Amino acid sequence: MDDSSARGAVHSRSRLAPSPLASVVVGGLLFYSWFWVSLTLLIGGLASLPALGTGLLLLIPWLLVMQLAVRVERRRAVAIHGIPVILPPRRRSRRAGTAGWLSNRWFELGTWAFWRGVLHHHLAILVAGAFFTAFAAFLWLGWTGWEAALALGSVELGGFELSRWSLGGIGTAGVALALVMLGLGALADRGLARGLISGSEDDLREQVAELAERRQGAVDAAAQERLRIERDLHDGVQPRLVNLALTLGIAKRTVRTDPDRAEQLVGEAHAEAKAVMTDLRQLARGIHPAVLTDRGLDAALSALAARSLVPVTLQVELGADTEPALDRELEAVAYFVVAEALTNIAKHAEATAAEITVNRNGSALRVRIQDDGRGGAQVRRDGLSTGLAGLTDRVRATGGLLEIASPPGGGTTLIAVIPLAGRAAPVPELSHPTTQEDLR
Repeated sequence: MDDSSARGAVHSRSRLAPSPLASVVVGGLLFYSWFWVSLTLLIGGLASLPALGTGLLLLIPWLLVMQLAVRVERRRAVAIHGIPVILPPRRRSRRAGTAGWLSNRWFELGTWAFWRGVLHHHLAILVAGAFFTAFAAFLWLGWTGWEAALALGSVELGGFELSRWSLGGIGTAGVALALVMLGLGALADRGLARGLISGSEDDLREQVAELAERRQGAVDAAAQERLRIERDLHDGVQPRLVNLALTLGIAKRTVRTDPDRAEQLVGEAHAEAKAVMTDLRQLARGIHPAVLTDRGLDAALSALAARSLVPVTLQVELGADTEPALDRELEAVAYFVVAEALTNIAKHAEATAAEITVNRNGSALRVRIQDDGRGGAQVRRDGLSTGLAGLTDRVRATGGLLEIASPPGGGTTLIAVIPLAGRAAPVPELSHPTTQEDLR
């Protein structure tokens, strides 16, 4: 389970179900193998650090393995013990490729949840090893008792003669105690998981901080949208309405003295009124397009592609009809990402073609727009070119990620990953160096 997605899935399990018992056996086997290898790597790496940092050759692989082990432990806590794992959304790199992967590994090392997971991993193996050793010892006692009872009948031990029934009783007690050791080991493992990896108040506070960041993204997006509407009204619709009122005023004054002139002015006013209606319709479409509500995201994107000044190849895959419908707000975010991207391509990219791919998987809606233009697109908040900044805020408000790759002369690729309800967005991967805004 990924760190950012293990948020409390619970599966009901009995405390002494076969899976917890088997987990103790596996933990005991790890105690006699991996546990000592892990400690050797850690101690050897720390001891070798003063020798020109050669200990890093041991510590780095150990840390990478520990990150995998912590994820496995969290999955095990949920699947076997039914414990809700509360994890804060950790900081993620905005880079792509190998650099992004390495950055994410580094960020994870700085979280207290990771080190608690490392401690839990070793303590769980140590405790499981102790109970597994006791289980093996009692099982051996039970096996030996029954073997002696069946093969020898009676045994003289320390001057005492043990009858067949006594040996059988010892064998039965040994098997029973072995099973008790497994049960106690499962309970101890459950207690460790609940205490070390199920989450804490600090994790909840970090979740609140993440929600506050999303709220700020929504506030910023709303502010950008308000400024856009004000700008469109002030620079577009308002002057045309003023011109329409002046034209009608002149026509009113000349209707008796110069009917032909008045008729011409009324005709101009009529044409201007229709143009203003078109502007208002475009403005309303920018707030929330009617086709998106009436016919869904696929049809709305097809309409955008049809109106685009640059030839667009569109591919939309929203999953099977049996899947739940997309949330209206998520559809709107995806729509505006495509709309703003096409506007930028037409105005600035000098592109000859664009390609849009929208697909839905189990956790997110992924929107990818690529053009063959001149590149160089950047996220700015200078008040002059804020389209991409507004999109960044819109996507951030959903908990998603927006990433731009736009090398000069190499075209622009924009990827938005919008998580579905209750999911976390996976990090988008781009094939070009990225130019993007650090949102944190």
